[in-house]
Amino acid sequence: MGRKRKKHNNNSKIGIIVLVVALLVYLKMTFLQDFNPLTDIKLNFENPFKQEKIEVAERSVAEDYSAVKQEEQNKEEEKSIIKEEEITVNIFFTKISDGKDVYVAVSRKKPANYKGSDVEYAVKSLLGGVTKYEKGKGVYSEIPSNTRLLSYKETPSRININLSNDFEYGGGGDSLYKRMYQLIKTVNHNTRKPVYLYINGKQADMIGGEGLMLKQPLRSTSLDG
Repeated sequence: MGRKRKKHNNNSKIGIIVLVVALLVYLKMTFLQDFNPLTDIKLNFENPFKQEKIEVAERSVAEDYSAVKQEEQNKEEEKSIIKEEEITVNIFFTKISDGKDVYVAVSRKKPANYKGSDVEYAVKSLLGGVTKYEKGKGVYSEIPSNTRLLSYKETPSRININLSNDFEYGGGGDSLYKRMYQLIKTVNHNTRKPVYLYINGKQADMIGGEGLMLKQPLRSTSLDG
């Protein structure tokens, strides 16, 4: 009788265990289908910094590329600034072509650090005369080499050029005409403002010992009688 009761108790325990296992299997199949403790733990400890490292690397490459592009842009801007500062003025000399006197324009590059205006630099270059190369090409100037620019004054409405009186002497009437046209063509090519010629501080209405009449401001018609 005692043995039967003990066997019955064991069977009850086994039945309860089977029931619990069945319940767990049911819960697993019903509510925890996607749960896998081992897998989830593996994922959590795989490499928590891997994605962050990739993002940092991508950001670093992007920053490097941006820095290179910025440097290239800065170089292009520097080239543009240098190019803008390279101003060229034209000045006029004379030359004999087919037996006739003609006026020829030659270029002078204005230095980037030159503080004066284009027309002032052009006049100074004109008074400086022709280069050795230009002289070899038959180009010459009628302006006396000792002529000096005594002063230069520019306002919003006009420009005054004051030359030494060396400008108006020597060479005769024909030479005087040519040097005047060299000056007139040079200033009119490099500025739209009216330009007035002064000799030793006095406005020049008559030039040279020949008494060449001059209409101011300097225009292509200034020497017309």
